[in-house]
Amino acid sequence: MEISKEDIKCARKLSGELDTDQERSMFEVNLLLDDDFRERYQDYKMIWECYSGPSLQLRKEHFAKRVLIGISQEPTSKLISLNTKIKTLLTVTAAVLVGLGVFLIIRDEEPDYTNHIIAMDGERKQVALPDGSLVKVNSSSELKFPEVFADDRRKVWIKGEVYFDITKDVERPFVVGADGLEVQVLGTKFNVNTKGPTKTVSLERGKVQVVLEDSGDKIQLRPNEELSWNVETGEVIKRNFDVSRTMAWKDDILLLHDLTLEEALSPINEFYGADFIVSDSVVANKRISAAFENQDLDQFIQTLEFIADVKISKTGPKKFSITPSDEK
Repeated sequence: MEISKEDIKCARKLSGELDTDQERSMFEVNLLLDDDFRERYQDYKMIWECYSGPSLQLRKEHFAKRVLIGISQEPTSKLISLNTKIKTLLTVTAAVLVGLGVFLIIRDEEPDYTNHIIAMDGERKQVALPDGSLVKVNSSSELKFPEVFADDRRKVWIKGEVYFDITKDVERPFVVGADGLEVQVLGTKFNVNTKGPTKTVSLERGKVQVVLEDSGDKIQLRPNEELSWNVETGEVIKRNFDVSRTMAWKDDILLLHDLTLEEALSPINEFYGADFIVSDSVVANKRISAAFENQDLDQFIQTLEFIADVKISKTGPKKFSITPSDEK
């Protein structure tokens, strides 16, 4: 009998072994977002409530019979399913109640990543994978993938921000390994951004499942849904998002939406691999909303000077100062 991470979580929850507020919070989030997990937990909860707690690990055969008698009016197929869950719950709970706090997780062997693509500051690179899938790697990001995918799955590794347009192959699911999370798909279009403390997976088309490695939580996304996970606070948010804004970068569009010029410096510097600075407070607080499509650095500077009414001066290699337009 195979015991999954979900089985262990259900048993720990029911036996009161979720020790920290973060563990309890993550469990509730998983119940809210994952229908399959919620149904599994409800089954276990029903079984658990038929037992008297202190006797569980000592008289489990007796209590298993009580549960089967109590649910004997259910259809046969449900009895089989619950019988399997009872055995799983008893096995896991016995381990939990005797204080076993370490679980051995056997991970699949990592593939041999023979290809390593790095997009430097100001670069965006498009890559065709061995299966025909297309990938766009954003500035300051990395992609690793094997020369040939395995027979049972297609796995890649990323750091930073990467957009995927995956060729469907039901025999070989596509897996994206990233910092602290894993994305599992068959064929779809989605964006993964692991820059900074908040990691996001944004789904444009198809269906994906995101696995948070620390907790093992599995969260499913549908088109136009986005998962945001703050690794510092543990906060997980599932929400709708604007596809055109989030994924503009893959079409070489720098999109600045209602930002102060000071707030816009970070995405500008990353997009062009440059170092723009602003020291004047009036200029820094000017608000800007604009889309710069397929513009090189010189074209961008000319456009920004016009729409923001500023002066941009070169101070070094790819270094620029933004000042008031009337400054001499």
